[in-house]
Amino acid sequence: MHKRVNFEDNIFIIAARIRGILDLLILDTDPELFLEKTMDDIAFVDHTLDMLLGNLMANDRLLDRNETFENLSDLESQFAQVLSALKNGSGNISALNFPLIREKIRILENRGQERQKTIGENIKHEEATILEGAVSSAELNELLRDF
Repeated sequence: MHKRVNFEDNIFIIAARIRGILDLLILDTDPELFLEKTMDDIAFVDHTLDMLLGNLMANDRLLDRNETFENLSDLESQFAQVLSALKNGSGNISALNFPLIREKIRILENRGQERQKTIGENIKHEEATILEGAVSSAELNELLRDF
């Protein structure tokens, strides 16, 4: 039995978590209080993004599948901003102050890039389709000539 995944709500919650982490990295927070929890939250977001992508890949009958891929892509971009802020930021919690987390960030960035690649390969870019039996522009001009 397949479990129904509520992609919209899950994506919304993860986006909120990502914003919270980014806020924490920008503020003057105490690393003794927040470094471990922040790293746990970042690992949770990474794991959840993996799970959501895996569930979406397995669900080829989802009605808004393409839109969900696009939303996941946006979420991956936001997560990449968090990792960049953690790696290059000047806040109290950053790889500049804690070089030991630099390798973990690099691994997470690589995982995010792989997910983005997979998402990009699965987004179907909608092309303008010409409907058969539709009125051509010449016919339309002829019909509207007297107006």
